Amino acid sequence: MFRPSTSLLFRPMPVLNKLKIHQPLPLSPRESEQLLNLLTTSFRHNLDTEHPSFGTADHGSRMTRPSAKPRRRSFSDFDGHHTDRHMHSLLSNPLFTPPTRNRIIGRDPMEIFDLAVAQGMMDTNHAKACLNAKRHRIIQSSVLSVRDGMRDSGAGMKVLRWLTSSGTSNDNQFLKDQDFAEILVAYMVAEGLQEHAWRWIKRSFKDVSAVALLPFGAASKTARREVAGPLRALVKSEMSQNRSFDAAYMCISRAAGYLKRVSSAEMTTALQPAGMLILNRTCMPTNFAPHPTPSEVTFESFVSLVPIISPRKYNRYLAHLALLHPTKPDPGLALDYLQNIESSVDSDKLWALQPKDKKASVIQLGLDAAKVLLEQGRHSDMEWTMEFLSKNFPQQLGLNQRRQLEQVKAEASSIELLESIGIA
Repeated sequence: MFRPSTSLLFRPMPVLNKLKIHQPLPLSPRESEQLLNLLTTSFRHNLDTEHPSFGTADHGSRMTRPSAKPRRRSFSDFDGHHTDRHMHSLLSNPLFTPPTRNRIIGRDPMEIFDLAVAQGMMDTNHAKACLNAKRHRIIQSSVLSVRDGMRDSGAGMKVLRWLTSSGTSNDNQFLKDQDFAEILVAYMVAEGLQEHAWRWIKRSFKDVSAVALLPFGAASKTARREVAGPLRALVKSEMSQNRSFDAAYMCISRAAGYLKRVSSAEMTTALQPAGMLILNRTCMPTNFAPHPTPSEVTFESFVSLVPIISPRKYNRYLAHLALLHPTKPDPGLALDYLQNIESSVDSDKLWALQPKDKKASVIQLGLDAAKVLLEQGRHSDMEWTMEFLSKNFPQQLGLNQRRQLEQVKAEASSIELLESIGIA
């Protein structure tokens, strides 16, 4: 076979030099329109050849008459040709519609979320902004329950699907943003998606042994937050909207079940942040909205874990929880705790050095003890308790605490009056 040499291929050819080759001239507007019509007709013809039209005989009768009023074209107007349907679906896509300022302001936050996901622009920070904006709209709306509004929005499931499809939820790195974790889990709880949160909780517990051995410091604090943060976010959401604490108590018990094979120190690392949140909400009700009485079983299961949750202060918490038992309130431990404080040397100086939150917790313990003692008819113990509070915390008793103390005194005086005339 003849093969031309390299020199032959690149040899100058005089014949070509005589030819005058011009650059193509630009088309006129009319020629451009004709070319576009030709291409459109050719494309439509070839597509209709592959996919014949499926319009019915009466399709032509639905066409707009010359005398009819003009109307907007609907999707059904394009049923005759696949080409028209295809082009209509493309041009009607929101991605091809330039957003205006007014449309962006009035658009639902989760619509913006969908558009950002479609364009590959979504991250956890933007997702957090969308979820918060959606919750703000729900609060400003006419819904009777914010929780129901969050449930009906489906925003939690939408974000959860994005986390899964994008691979973001393959590890717990996205939960390092505590604010994002809390708002997302709040939606998930409202929508009944708690089991997805439990997967993250169990995954976070895998590092508890190593984290519990870290010396206390900034790095240790961050690592402990990453281990305990998912459980705390779930517990916080379960206690929201003035619900019963049963679900929160059960969360702590379930989490403890996953930690049966670890040491008590490791269990404290995992349970303490969520457990302390429950203890503060349970024992300091004046700071939060009232909630329904929990069941006896869930309450007692949580009480059994208090020594693990708070190893240093469990005596005070157990004394307070005994007063708050849903069916059998017992003031015995609370009286013992207060009497031990009273009998300590220089108790006045000792309490002067205590932090404000500890003073507030002891005051609330004394008020709850006085109420239970009054209900049980133990008037002498009740009077001692009120005297203890007035003596040791004269400045710390706030307006609400003073009102509670006066209410207990008034009820006690009424009972004594009734007893004196033989009615009580």
